Amino acid sequence: MHTVIVGAGALGSILGGYMAETGENVTLIGRQPHVDAIRADGLIIEGMRGRHVVRNLGATSVAREVTAADNLILAVKSYDTGEALASLGHLRGKVGAVLSVQNGGGKDEALAEAFGREAVVGATSIVGGAMPAPGRVIHTNEGGTWLGEFDGRRTARVEAIADAFRKAKLPVEVRDDIRSAIWCKLNQMVPAATLACVTRLRVHEMYQEPSLAALFVELSREVAGVAARLGIPLVDCQGFPVKTLCSQPFDAAVESVIARGRGMQERGMTQVKISTLQDLERGKRTEAAHVIGHVVDLAEANGVPVPKLALLYGVIRGVEAAQSLRRKSQ
Repeated sequence: MHTVIVGAGALGSILGGYMAETGENVTLIGRQPHVDAIRADGLIIEGMRGRHVVRNLGATSVAREVTAADNLILAVKSYDTGEALASLGHLRGKVGAVLSVQNGGGKDEALAEAFGREAVVGATSIVGGAMPAPGRVIHTNEGGTWLGEFDGRRTARVEAIADAFRKAKLPVEVRDDIRSAIWCKLNQMVPAATLACVTRLRVHEMYQEPSLAALFVELSREVAGVAARLGIPLVDCQGFPVKTLCSQPFDAAVESVIARGRGMQERGMTQVKISTLQDLERGKRTEAAHVIGHVVDLAEANGVPVPKLALLYGVIRGVEAAQSLRRKSQ
């Protein structure tokens, strides 16, 4: 089975690298410096599983070099989706399944437009990582991945993708309610990204501060209100008890967030930093507009009040604008 991962940053490289170690045929499509480093010295993965050097995987910066694939996984930054899909137009009808592990909203609609709705498999992932240098990634969060057909069927192609994850010892679950799972990830990613950008804290630190834990719950419940208006029920996923968090008594919900942070620290997960914050600290463009802004826009369009989320998103947009001006003046 040939798996192509488009956008070989931290997440894409971690997924592809671990799969290649099991003998899967994997091709990474990434930026030239990363591709050159992998071709020269292999892909170096460090972090939660120790140090791995993966040499048996393909890498290219030219999408047209890929002529077909059983599975195509989109992992580019959300703002690069249009450009990435344009470069993959020659693969329409030549891919068995396409799925996105991106953070932002609207990703599956974009895939359907590019490849046809029948090709799209729903997916979401909370595997975490960072890429400090070309050819080297750090695996920081052994989170899960959820897969499923949008019509709820259990199909051979979804099971084959899940098996590739299992062989690589990447936690995965096939669900018949994949829309709910995607929104559960969004429900947690939005408050985490928002608070991380405002506070500059790592995830375990943010969770354990009581006032921030309380704000996390408030933001999570604002996002839940948008999902409810769209008719998407939230559920409790493994590691993501979103339905419980949004429905239990407020104080209990806050305590559960604090306990989550404490558990991360006890397991040594003290380097987990939201990707939006990583980009902000580097002065790079962030995915805030496609993650936080996506929910704020949906809320406005559907008449759902999200006052705290809208306020904090405005602050983040201001910080981004200031950084953009600074870059242009240098």
